[in-house]
Amino acid sequence: MVNRWDCRTVDPAELESRYSVDDLADFIDLTVNDEPSEEALRSLERIQEIMEDLPPREADFVELYFFRHLKQTDIASIFKVSQPTVCYRLQRATMRIQFMLSLPDVTVDEIEDAMGVFLEDPKDVKIMVLMYKTTCQSEVAKRLGVTQGLVRHRFMRATQKMQDDEAMQVYAGIFDAISKNLNILREVQRSVSDTRVTSVVD
Repeated sequence: MVNRWDCRTVDPAELESRYSVDDLADFIDLTVNDEPSEEALRSLERIQEIMEDLPPREADFVELYFFRHLKQTDIASIFKVSQPTVCYRLQRATMRIQFMLSLPDVTVDEIEDAMGVFLEDPKDVKIMVLMYKTTCQSEVAKRLGVTQGLVRHRFMRATQKMQDDEAMQVYAGIFDAISKNLNILREVQRSVSDTRVTSVVD
């Protein structure tokens, strides 16, 4: 059983200092190169799961930088962007990945099962599952074909309802932490031309 833990709003500067690109690189190198423990393997699996819901460009940058060990300047050249753009995107992706790794280790299936029992409206269940996966209201709204305002209202309502139910405290803590850090975890707006270059990285 996952224990409750203290959730609070995190200052962006503090978050950046806590979740550095170098720290994540060291962790991945340690996990891949040494004999990984079961816990390390699960963390690596979680990173792969989180990457599936990163903005596509950020997922590409993470794959190339952390797993294929390309330099930021080389990634910038491949995608025809500046090196500072690559650095910024990696920082955003690192914050999202390490924030999600700091949450209690529950699976998407566990979230979906718990929400399915707790919430009456299937749309609310989908909103909560997608908010856990993406931590991005606009992305959830886009996937469900609804307004961002509706997503925010339903998300905050369900999170508050969980806080009043003793049996849902683990999930209440997870969603409360996400709600308090939405500004930090929001997706960076991408231009129309900002598409994945899979042919280059495959």
